[in-house]
Amino acid sequence: MKPICTLLIHTPQELNHSSYIQTGFFELEKMGLVNVKVQLYIKKNRGTHTVDEYGNITKTSRPHPKTSFYTLVDNETNKKITFATDLYDFAEHFSEAALNNCDFYFKRNFESEPITIINQNYKTKVLPLGLTFRVRSENNFSKNKFKWGIVISNYILNIKFDRLFFIRLKKTNNTVYNHLKKAEENRIIGRFEKYEKSFIGNSILFQTRCFLHEKDEDVKQIHQQRYNIIKLLRQHFPDIFLGGFVPSKIANSNYGDALTNVPTTPEEYLDVMKKAKIVIYTRGLANSPAWKMAEYLSQGKVIIAERMTTELPVPLIEGKELLYFHNDTELIEKIKMVLEDELLAARLSKNARIYFETHVHPVQNTKRILELMLNKPLV
Repeated sequence: MKPICTLLIHTPQELNHSSYIQTGFFELEKMGLVNVKVQLYIKKNRGTHTVDEYGNITKTSRPHPKTSFYTLVDNETNKKITFATDLYDFAEHFSEAALNNCDFYFKRNFESEPITIINQNYKTKVLPLGLTFRVRSENNFSKNKFKWGIVISNYILNIKFDRLFFIRLKKTNNTVYNHLKKAEENRIIGRFEKYEKSFIGNSILFQTRCFLHEKDEDVKQIHQQRYNIIKLLRQHFPDIFLGGFVPSKIANSNYGDALTNVPTTPEEYLDVMKKAKIVIYTRGLANSPAWKMAEYLSQGKVIIAERMTTELPVPLIEGKELLYFHNDTELIEKIKMVLEDELLAARLSKNARIYFETHVHPVQNTKRILELMLNKPLV
């Protein structure tokens, strides 16, 4: 049967985040549910709108990071729907191009209040994307087109023929190299579809990273929180705790006594995580939903988490898919609770995996947003 829609992917300016969306589309194509085409796209898409804590709106000409653009064609009516996916960390930042030019705008770090402040009419346009993570599809047969899109769009966006030309050129070269390198490191979706259905021991895992600098107060607070939790877990569970900070310039310099004791490459870390029983989740930059949550859910982990401010399409429920903690005392208490109560741990694990399969898997999530825009099922 002919697919009811065709998806046109406009090559994005970055691949590390947008690959989650593309993975969903390529896997849907593999299933015969959609047609996918990739088009070289070099528009600058400048313009960012920001809502501050007082409700003031500022507009800048800088391009909005981690926002990619798509066109959806209903093959039955030939109707075209334009949409964007915004995987940036900040809930209060918006892409001007997505707001003004797209029919739908799906935002990873979604909060209702700043959307209402930007424009009351955007409430039906800007919608929650849900949890995402680093992943790729083996069904992507347009890798070279994506790579050329990264190269060309970044040079067009950043290069100016002025006295800073060579500085910008060097910086852009590094940016392009890092984009392509990280995209290659993304793990295939099959690695997350497979998981250990039974726990191997009682290990507790919390491996985390430092950001590139500590100039921002939010970054300092995140680093200190993670540092404190690592020390706390080592103190209370010395024999079963795994993790720590991934080595880096900041981590080595400021938190050298809290470096990880497990492998750090994406594939090796996933192997360790698959074997852990209990995992700890803390907030990302600007309270954004970290990739860890989606990864933990995929492997049916027993999740002890700091509560998220992000509004999800389907909320995670305390006591069903995970347990929340609000302070150090609660963190330790809830870890002890799931270590002692095997039935509770098994239930949390089972429900976490179900949530992933139903709401987070790229196929299910992209299928959801396509059906929402088309206002009809794909099958």
